[in-house]
Amino acid sequence: MPNRIIAACLVSTLAFWAYTQTLLPGVDFGDTGGFQATVLWPENTARQAYPLYYNLARPFVRAVSPDNPARGLNLFSAVWGAAAAGLLTIFGAAVTGSVAAGVLAGLFLAFSYTFWTQAIIAEVYTLHLTLVGLCLLALHGYAVRPTRARLAIFFAIYAAAFGNHLSTILLLVPFAIVIVRHTPEPCRLLRPSTVALALGIAALGALQYWPNLMSVWRAPDAPATAIDRLAAFWFDVTKADWREAMVLGVDTSQTANRFGMWWFDVRQQLGIPGLLLAAAGAATCATAACVKAREWALALLVAWVISTAFALTYNVGDSHVFFLPSTYIMAFFAGAAVAWLPAVRGPGKVRATGQLRGPDQVRATVSVVLVIVTSVVVSYAGWRAWDTWPAVDRHADRRGEALVTRMTLGLDRSSALLVAQLDWQIENALLYYGRFIRSDVDWVRLPDVFPRFPFLVGDAHAASRDVVLTAGATRDVVAAYGAAFPLVEDNLVPVPTLADAIARIPRGAVYVLGLLSPPRDVPLDRDAFAAALAQLTGDRAPTLTTEYYQVIGGLAGDAPLFVRSSALPFREDFRLLDEPFTVRMESWPGTDTFRRAGFGHILRGREHVLIVERGVSLVWFDASGNAAAPVYEANLFAARPRYRIPAAIPRLAGAPTEP
Repeated sequence: MPNRIIAACLVSTLAFWAYTQTLLPGVDFGDTGGFQATVLWPENTARQAYPLYYNLARPFVRAVSPDNPARGLNLFSAVWGAAAAGLLTIFGAAVTGSVAAGVLAGLFLAFSYTFWTQAIIAEVYTLHLTLVGLCLLALHGYAVRPTRARLAIFFAIYAAAFGNHLSTILLLVPFAIVIVRHTPEPCRLLRPSTVALALGIAALGALQYWPNLMSVWRAPDAPATAIDRLAAFWFDVTKADWREAMVLGVDTSQTANRFGMWWFDVRQQLGIPGLLLAAAGAATCATAACVKAREWALALLVAWVISTAFALTYNVGDSHVFFLPSTYIMAFFAGAAVAWLPAVRGPGKVRATGQLRGPDQVRATVSVVLVIVTSVVVSYAGWRAWDTWPAVDRHADRRGEALVTRMTLGLDRSSALLVAQLDWQIENALLYYGRFIRSDVDWVRLPDVFPRFPFLVGDAHAASRDVVLTAGATRDVVAAYGAAFPLVEDNLVPVPTLADAIARIPRGAVYVLGLLSPPRDVPLDRDAFAAALAQLTGDRAPTLTTEYYQVIGGLAGDAPLFVRSSALPFREDFRLLDEPFTVRMESWPGTDTFRRAGFGHILRGREHVLIVERGVSLVWFDASGNAAAPVYEANLFAARPRYRIPAAIPRLAGAPTEP
């Protein structure tokens, strides 16, 4: 046991160090921004359906980073990512009897691509896999000595885990298999006292959601009856309005595409050698002479099948994160592959000289082979970490913060009201920014004020405040009210076009441009893009294809030196001015609609110089070799104009004012 603990501590320490070196420093878009905006905010709603996550995160963030909750919550994920890797190390060593197997399992998980990307941002998945590891260790303790106290410990951990992520339900069947197979008299599990124990602990676990329930119950617009209030609570907590269309929501016509996505994902996490190790480990565990190994193999294989099937059929834009439990199990089996190498035993064999080789010599030879093979596998796991590092490194990524800073530039409560109509991912970042960075910015969502928008404008002007609108809000206001309001473009935040950005690139400067299929709601002006590309390449632009990915690199003003297009993810090395570059397209076309770590990456050597997003992504380098700020077009990170309804311009005659 001490060796397992020491090994787990070493794996956890190594993982935590790597995560802190690659940690996102601030706010991000999407769910990450939502978590960051909420963690220290006193209000609670039923939609914040992660009570365990928040209850653990709040004191942590207050202690380590109260002035920068975004970074504190990112660090919170890193802590649990390291813990998950350490717990898998202990579990792998306990089940296989090999510390080396446990270490390899922990390393494969810690440095798998998707897990690493979630360990450096505010997300629930590292805590989720930590809780999975605690459940497995509790079950292992019960399997060794099946007492009611140990069963209660498992029940308590499993019940608590539902406060972090409801997908914990997917592990019910494999966990039940372990309990049934290790209970001397399985019928005892149906005794009233045992059932009451399980139900009582489940009820205590459900109490985590009490504040969420009260937020619905006491709301001013709460339904009239208790039944309707419970229904509203359940609707919000389970997010039934969109989960119903997502669970088993993939059309059968997409089956081949989904399996292609799965095959890409498993190779992305462990690589082909890692997959072969996982297959070998699963096969040897399932057929091992050790009964304990066979029983765990069955439960874990069932868990792998269920979690993989769920991810394949879950119709959501970030399916890759739902493969994380599958990655966890594959990492265990990849480590377990080395645990059975010493199984080669038998009588002494005859040497070429005719002398017998004794059992001691056989064991010594097997031990040497084991050390060599294990060293090779550990080296491979280390190489995976080294190779993945630059692609997942986000320690200098401040794009989300830069975008919302630009959006609120020059605005304060006394002079302007910002009316926003934004993509939900950007809106979450703005929510965080307004709460913790620029609390002096007064902003509202257009849908919340749209029915009384003319009165809102009248009140703002009466207080000598401009009304400032985002591009999306401007579009909707003009569509509804026409020319009723004197809108003028806000020159304080000019929006250069892609052609303007390219015009500033010195001739001969190194550049790399990525073109990915843009989001459906952010169209790309193909004619304007073609003109800008012609300007970049000195009228020698390559022929654009309809492939999902296209990458162009070269010297500004000259014909491109590197052109690559593909309908599938790829990785390729190339050189510009004798410098090594790598393009890594790390997303699956058509299925991945948003990726927290970006859809692809451009590396210069081991330096992460560009996160490639959907639409246009461009980076160029000055004469000193420094990368300029990335330029984005037709995606979430693209700069957009602001418009004003200035208070200085008299209101149109007849414009209403609120009574």
